[in-house]
Amino acid sequence: MVRIFFSISVFTLIFILNVYSDELKITSNNLEVDRSNKISIFSGDVYVVNQNIKIWSEKLIVKFNNNENEIEEFNAINEVKIVKDEITATGDTGLYFPKSDVINLFGNVEVYENNNYVKCDELFLDIKNSTSIMKSTSSDRVEALINTN
Repeated sequence: MVRIFFSISVFTLIFILNVYSDELKITSNNLEVDRSNKISIFSGDVYVVNQNIKIWSEKLIVKFNNNENEIEEFNAINEVKIVKDEITATGDTGLYFPKSDVINLFGNVEVYENNNYVKCDELFLDIKNSTSIMKSTSSDRVEALINTN
């Protein structure tokens, strides 16, 4: 009897953890919902958090899929900060695609990871495949500080 109860309890706990891992909390000063275009626009001191990512910005446009049951894209505008695992990245604007786990940042981009630092104009970061591309204009080159310790 105890064994059955233990198995049911473990199953219930695993189920609850999986359900709440998809939970997303967004706070802002204002919210505008446009169902016809499947977007929600958060503005004013926006903060997004769940188990996998944290995003700060002044404005955030959340785009949903056609069934409106899955987020396709986060479009963060003005004073963007994204924290994902050990990576902290800032920029003027940013896109995050949760399904593919890709982050794109544009304008005054700075990335910090494990005491390493990169400054550039554009960042394309594929977290799933552990690849990144950093670009800058010809007058402002990519700058990197890499610690080997």
